[in-house]
Amino acid sequence: MASSGTRSASGFSFSEHWLIMAATALICGFVGYIVYDAIMATASELLQRLLVISPLLLIIIVHWLSTGTQLSFPMPGSEPGAIHRAGGSPWGVAFVLLLLFFLISYQPSLHHLVS
Repeated sequence: MASSGTRSASGFSFSEHWLIMAATALICGFVGYIVYDAIMATASELLQRLLVISPLLLIIIVHWLSTGTQLSFPMPGSEPGAIHRAGGSPWGVAFVLLLLFFLISYQPSLHHLVS
């Protein structure tokens, strides 16, 4: 009984090895695409939220850098002469941005309540 020259030590022929390798590559590619799609969907959601919040973060960073090295967020009206000063704190803009973020985030559910 002579062994065939195309048989390997594992008992599979050369074409069966290529078939197994091609099927493995196809399955790995499909699973990789599914994982990639899920990661990109999550990343796009996070990036969208970051883009909505970025003006608020920018205001907080500019305020922090303008006060010096200490991290302090004075509340409006905490100083005696604060009511006579215009534009001393970005809290009004921050509140409007937070309100816009809330309205944009919950827009579908708010439409459902109205209709």
